Amino acid sequence: MIKKLPLLIFAVALIHFLPLSSEAGLRGLPEGAPAVGLGSSAPLNTEELKKANKEGKVILLMFGNPDHCVYCERVWRSVSDLQEQYEKDAAGVLTKHRASKFWGPVSESVALGETYGVIGEPWLFLIDKKGIIRRIFRGFVEKGEIEKGLKEVLRQ
Repeated sequence: MIKKLPLLIFAVALIHFLPLSSEAGLRGLPEGAPAVGLGSSAPLNTEELKKANKEGKVILLMFGNPDHCVYCERVWRSVSDLQEQYEKDAAGVLTKHRASKFWGPVSESVALGETYGVIGEPWLFLIDKKGIIRRIFRGFVEKGEIEKGLKEVLRQ
């Protein structure tokens, strides 16, 4: 038993310091519900969002970090492909959001994430030409599903 004590202490410490859930959420596992809902006006608080809206484009707003989140990378690749295909009608906007306060001063991305109420990643919001949220994808979503939602929003 004494020989196994260090292993037991390590296991308890690991469980204590690596929680399964956190304020920032786990990559690929968004938590909770957003602060904005379907049919509500989207907070267009950045210049990039305002510009896309002014140009009359549907906005595919993604919260995530493709640099180290596999699900985010795959969703963003799909959004980028669709943006090229629908460049006259749609704008993809990536917000590298960090919910954690440990990363220094609050950036525009963190402030936008707090406004939308997103925890974890990825999140994808489809915002119509009038600035209304029409679809919300939470977590990984296939390109075909995103395109289906985009086409529905474009038809409105």
